[in-house]
Amino acid sequence: MSNQKEEHHLEHTDSVVETSDSTSGSSTSDSKSIETESEFVGTSIVEKKVPFLEPLKTNRFFLIRVLYYLLRSIWIVVMIIGGILAWIISMLFI
Repeated sequence: MSNQKEEHHLEHTDSVVETSDSTSGSSTSDSKSIETESEFVGTSIVEKKVPFLEPLKTNRFFLIRVLYYLLRSIWIVVMIIGGILAWIISMLFI
């Protein structure tokens, strides 16, 4: 059985039908077709996801770009203030 698996990996198969026709037993052909299908499923194309606010940075409308930079600046200031408060609170409990 292991010898058959090694030979199976050496052969180039284009479809599941060729693999199932080359085997003699029905239970063996089912397991080989499942193995072949799982190989094809494992090779998928991963698409790069664009961040949610990234299109706003380069939007063609000036008002939307200004709104993006304004909200981003406010968010950065809020995070800095939150970080400073967290640091002060952690220093109080040392």
